[in-house]
Amino acid sequence: MNGRRPTLRFGLFVALALALVVAGAPIAPRAARAQEPPSLEISARYDVPEPALGQRVRLVVTVRHPQNLIITVDRPTAIPPELDFVAAEPADSRFDPIGSNATTTYVFVLAPFSLGPIGVGELKVGWLRANGDTGTQLVPAPPLTVVTVRAPGDDALRPLKPQALVPGAPPAWQGPALAAAVASALVVALTAAPLAWRRRRARARREEVVVPDTTAEQTARAKLDELVTPTRSASERYQHFYGTLSLAVREYLRDRYGFNATALTTAELERRMVARGVGRWQARLVSGLLDRCDAAVYAHDYPDPASADHDLTLAYEIVELSRPHAVVPEEAVSA
Repeated sequence: MNGRRPTLRFGLFVALALALVVAGAPIAPRAARAQEPPSLEISARYDVPEPALGQRVRLVVTVRHPQNLIITVDRPTAIPPELDFVAAEPADSRFDPIGSNATTTYVFVLAPFSLGPIGVGELKVGWLRANGDTGTQLVPAPPLTVVTVRAPGDDALRPLKPQALVPGAPPAWQGPALAAAVASALVVALTAAPLAWRRRRARARREEVVVPDTTAEQTARAKLDELVTPTRSASERYQHFYGTLSLAVREYLRDRYGFNATALTTAELERRMVARGVGRWQARLVSGLLDRCDAAVYAHDYPDPASADHDLTLAYEIVELSRPHAVVPEEAVSA
């Protein structure tokens, strides 16, 4: 009996030691094994810092990162209605010839159709390691400022730019060769003119000359010229300002495209313009302006005077963009 007691004590001592070793060993959960987030250098810029109305602009997102990472960049999280997302170009990754870093570039093509600053939201940058660790990082995208191509109060039509002059005289041999070529062209023209005239006479289908309807444009401009940007302290002037602005744009669209624009809702008007061949971004430009006019007239939602002045400039832009152009018939060109 006394011989078994030291053996029992020794067994208890060994069991206690094993328990202490097991209790002190780290379990090493997945969260402890995960590495620290990588260090990323993220930059975003526009290739055109101040684009014009409807001009496409490329948002270039560049990420500097270690070579053992795969980088993804999602499209902006909160694109406003006045900004159209056109396309996303394929990603481009390039490794540094010296060192352990790489550069990944993502490009998003956008098209604005509203004047002034436009917020683009945030960019979601994701990374993935070879061991399966992943994570994301939100980076604010730079704001986009859309500028007008016309100066305030500039209502006159601009003449065409003169042709570019190339400095330097031509070689001496080109003079006689040019004269001979002109003489040959005159002989060919005199010979082919009667044949062309007979063909035109025999052709039954005629193309009509579409004369630009300047009456509707002049009427709309006259109404817009009478408007004065209201102040914050005069709410009744906002009613008159936006009511006249909406009526001038709708009557111009009615006379320009031949449908009753004054009796249509904004959504119906946008669909009707697209059906008549108007570009989608231009139709959305018109509907956005008319929505702000309705909000001011019916909901008494008055913007600041600077925004009201932008809306007046935008109305001039709509009249300018919708102005018809003359279609010259083939007979007039040949003559």
